[in-house]
Amino acid sequence: MRTPLLLLVVARAAALTCPRARAPAAARLRRPAGPGAARAAAPPSLRGGGERADAGGAQKLAARVLGYVIGAGSVLLYAPILYEVAAQRSADGLALSTFALSLAGYGVSAAYSYQKGFPASTYVETVALSAQSLALCVVVALSRGAGAAPVAAAAAAAAAAVVALATRPVPPRVLAALQAGATALMTVSLLPQIVLNFQRRSGGQWSAITAGLSVGGNAIRAFTTLTLTKDTLLLCGFLLGLALNATLLGQILLYAS
Repeated sequence: MRTPLLLLVVARAAALTCPRARAPAAARLRRPAGPGAARAAAPPSLRGGGERADAGGAQKLAARVLGYVIGAGSVLLYAPILYEVAAQRSADGLALSTFALSLAGYGVSAAYSYQKGFPASTYVETVALSAQSLALCVVVALSRGAGAAPVAAAAAAAAAAVVALATRPVPPRVLAALQAGATALMTVSLLPQIVLNFQRRSGGQWSAITAGLSVGGNAIRAFTTLTLTKDTLLLCGFLLGLALNATLLGQILLYAS
């Protein structure tokens, strides 16, 4: 009878002492990990992700702000040219085809960006430049003796075409082809003015302010495109515009001296 009683006492003692023996080990396992351990335990894809996200967000915010700044500045981009035409009462130093092609290029580009759902900050200036190109087409055409009625009809038709392109459903391949064509048009549009300046050994009535703003605007647009949309067609257009406007600015400065 003593043996079972002895076994019961031993079992009871073991039950009471074992948790206490295991307590330090369990406590060690439950000890809160420091920040270094948590960082080491995190997946590699999450380490430093917060910093990169913050940097990317700041870059996108800067791109959007710059986009709206360009849009505000573009409202007066062609104002110096219009002033020159009004002051001299002549547009002999301007190529009408330049503004007609610019109108087509800017109009299609604005419609393309709208159809693609890009942020307004990425194309607001193309809308403003479309309107200014249309105004210059009208002014130059009227200064060369064109009738007011035909000019007004052509201007209305051009504006309606741009609005229709922006608001009607267009297949993606057709839209991409139109944007590629718009890039080509905007590239070709400055060539008549460059050739005219070269033939006359003069900057003509093209404003150095307009050319300089265009150079800066295209450079910034290349940055905002890479940051916000990464659209190759738009990027090519801005880089070509940068090169051609730099050529115009160089002509104005060269022939002025």
